[in-house]
Amino acid sequence: MFKTYQFTTTQNGKNILILGAVHGNETAGTIAQLKIIEQLKKQELKLKSGSITFIPIVNEEAHKRDERFVDINLNRVVCHHDTPSNNEEKIANALLPYIEKCDIMLDLHSTHCPKDIPFAFLDYPNEKNLELLSLIPVKTALLGWPQIYKNNTHISNYCTEEYAHTHNKSAITVECGYHKADESIQIAYQSILNMLGHFNILDIPNIKKYTPRQITLHSFITKESEGEFTKDYHHLDRIQDKEVLAQYKNGQQLRAPFNGYIIMPNPTAAIHSEWYYLGRE
Repeated sequence: MFKTYQFTTTQNGKNILILGAVHGNETAGTIAQLKIIEQLKKQELKLKSGSITFIPIVNEEAHKRDERFVDINLNRVVCHHDTPSNNEEKIANALLPYIEKCDIMLDLHSTHCPKDIPFAFLDYPNEKNLELLSLIPVKTALLGWPQIYKNNTHISNYCTEEYAHTHNKSAITVECGYHKADESIQIAYQSILNMLGHFNILDIPNIKKYTPRQITLHSFITKESEGEFTKDYHHLDRIQDKEVLAQYKNGQQLRAPFNGYIIMPNPTAAIHSEWYYLGRE
């Protein structure tokens, strides 16, 4: 299903779970994990306490195809399936015990656009998760993801961070930037090292702390029919109240409801899937 790499010590400590390629074509977290795994094997990095479980490629079949998923978005179906009927539901069932066993989860993602700005998802901004956020070398954190999906009957939100939260685990998701950019790999790599050092798993001196700005998600727009953006929007571009953001082929215009930000705009979004999100500080 997927390959795991586990490193354990005899000293009591945290059990850290690190995920990569939950979406198969998101490779920055995979490359960073494989680098650290090699360093651990060569004892260039040495464990002090606790344990680490790496899953560099969660969705292996999608990864082989260089696609986001095979059948459905895995990060919408991370829950138990009594009768799993597709690739991603089977993976979800296999992944759940690892999340249940860990103390802390770091889920590393990357994005499809070279101009995308790295950021972190902080779905549950409690004290422990804010501690995790301070270890991530990004300038922006997005809050409110569970709330915008809460009352949606068409798209589920059973993601890794949600499942971790329901099992009282600390968790954070990092969107490291463009899949293939060296900078994205470095953000993933540094995020892992900072976390392992902070929790005394590895001896990492002088860990830098970060205070990203926090933007709250307001809503998302589902693409209902053929249409396109009115300009080449990029993630976290500022938008103005009443600005026309997109237009359907039938002429219907979609306007910004306030001054804020357009988040994760996807010009190639499929019909009936998320097209873009809206947020504000």
